[in-house]
Amino acid sequence: MAKVLYIDFERCIGCRACMIGCEECSGHDRLSRMFVDELYPGETVATSPTPCMHCVTPACAESCPVQAISVLDGVVLSASHEKCIGCKNCTYACPFGIPRVDETRNLMYKCDLCYDRTSKGRPPMCVSVCPTDTILFLDEEEARHKRNKPVQYVWDFGGTTIETRTVIGIPDKQTHQFGYH
Repeated sequence: MAKVLYIDFERCIGCRACMIGCEECSGHDRLSRMFVDELYPGETVATSPTPCMHCVTPACAESCPVQAISVLDGVVLSASHEKCIGCKNCTYACPFGIPRVDETRNLMYKCDLCYDRTSKGRPPMCVSVCPTDTILFLDEEEARHKRNKPVQYVWDFGGTTIETRTVIGIPDKQTHQFGYH
């Protein structure tokens, strides 16, 4: 059974261990492919890890004019060093704004779900170092049917539906304001 990232941003304490672990991951050239965003700047300290959403039909790969972005076993990989021309089409096409371009190397990079680890059954580095279990690596069906809260893996962008392999736990709007208790 396929495994996916499950993110419960209500558990995030903003420690950025996921970013540091990602930087240390083999083959990442000390560039974190995980980002931590402030959810409501100026109103709360709530944060959320923001990895690639690993879209089932990735707009980043479809928009790449040189086919530098591959999808392998459902994982959307970072751009190939040999092919990427740093045009940023992937960045503009991604509805989640995830891919970044390293200007000095003219190369796109983003979360590749630590494919070197996950393809061998090991969890991504961000999962391994997260002290609060904000980020989990779960069987796809388990992640999509979490019993303690609703989840989102289908997104609507102005009539365009996008299904992702990164699953987000949605807070209960009646009991949670600003994403924290």
